[in-house]
Amino acid sequence: MAPLVHVIDPAMFTSAMAEKVLTSDEHYRASRFHFAADRERWAACRTALRMVLSSRLGIPPRDLLLLTERNGKPLLPPELPLAFNLSHCHDLALVVTSPTGPVGIDLEPIDRASVLDGCEATFLHPDEIAELPTGLPERHLTMLKIWTAKEAFLKALGTGLSYPPTAVKVDLEQGTANSPGLPALEDLRLHRLQHPRIQSHLAALACPANFSSPRIATFP
Repeated sequence: MAPLVHVIDPAMFTSAMAEKVLTSDEHYRASRFHFAADRERWAACRTALRMVLSSRLGIPPRDLLLLTERNGKPLLPPELPLAFNLSHCHDLALVVTSPTGPVGIDLEPIDRASVLDGCEATFLHPDEIAELPTGLPERHLTMLKIWTAKEAFLKALGTGLSYPPTAVKVDLEQGTANSPGLPALEDLRLHRLQHPRIQSHLAALACPANFSSPRIATFP
């Protein structure tokens, strides 16, 4: 079984489309962003998410009921057998869908890597810090790879960063993660996503170890 990753350009999902697709609650959530660019990006990505799910389920996008887990992860009602996850940055979004879950995805621009300099103790396991390359920019890039991996793993399990990332140790070569307090991590595997549209980004997908490699396609 292979998850499907949808590569999305948020600029294609206009405010006119959002007006037709989003619920009144979602319009309200978008309005709470202070900056117009953030409001528009959130609305565009949410519109794209609804349209992706609609295409997979055959339900009009506005009619889909999106629930929210305790830690903020959106999900569909139990009677709709589709797991999904969304990640976006200023110029790109990824939505992964799978008939069974869990799945988690993270996307970051590569040029963000240097921003993590000096933040090692905030998200890296002590063993990971000890194993970091000493030279730049390899050190920064490794940190960003670990960051995206942990985001994907923890989003797949629905905890997000409410579970301390410093308690998670990632093996980038094996595509695995472990933590004494979160044994379900050992059932997941990491996939690094490669696609012409994401060459200037790092993208990581976490899904069950028995899943096939993901398929990647642009949407729409």
